[in-house]
Amino acid sequence: KKGRGVRRTRAPPVGGERKRLKLTLKIVADVALVGVPNAGKSTFLAAVTRAKPKIANYPFTTVIPNLGVWIPPNEYSDDADHKSAGSGSEGLALCDVPGLIAGAAEGVGLGHAFLRHVERCHVILHLVDATSNDPVADFKMVNTEIMRYGEGKLAQMPQIVVVNKVDAWEEGSGEDWELGLKTRMDRDTLEKALKEAMPHSRLMWMSAKEREGVDDLMGRMSGFVKKVKESGSL
Repeated sequence: KKGRGVRRTRAPPVGGERKRLKLTLKIVADVALVGVPNAGKSTFLAAVTRAKPKIANYPFTTVIPNLGVWIPPNEYSDDADHKSAGSGSEGLALCDVPGLIAGAAEGVGLGHAFLRHVERCHVILHLVDATSNDPVADFKMVNTEIMRYGEGKLAQMPQIVVVNKVDAWEEGSGEDWELGLKTRMDRDTLEKALKEAMPHSRLMWMSAKEREGVDDLMGRMSGFVKKVKESGSL
């Protein structure tokens, strides 16, 4: 009959394709917090966001990445809980990456599972423990693992280095369980050694537990992250 168009031969049904897929989750954040175990990353995250990571005085407290959102003080609202707001245009999403150890780039200590989350961030905040036996060696080790991971892309990511636990230099500070935490070098010596090991000059100091220097760090880091995003360096 007219109007029915051209009659096409129908192909017989065939079996479909089967595939086994392995999906990898990579957390997207503005800033990745990296450092050796027990450097104070979770304490810092809890100090600047509403995140509630597990915090204890032993290494490897964090076994999965934790996320938190920092809201700048000028966006606080008097009639609402400012920490319940979203990150907005000026806020920062922070990712607390579990502590890295030597060999992390090859998967030691679940290094691959941790470092993959850093890939989607814009800036690395590298926390250095002032009470470590050798803070400079820790700093170099973590940077070596970052450089060796994958194709070396993480080594090109902008970093800010912050020395944590500066309150350990103050006499009589700390709780009972912290009495054994002593610095092995004075601040001037550590600053000189770190600057010699750093390829940039972005070095800051803080005590996440006492919130000393935290607000200044977040303000400066917010501006730096904004510049990195605008420059499209990643």
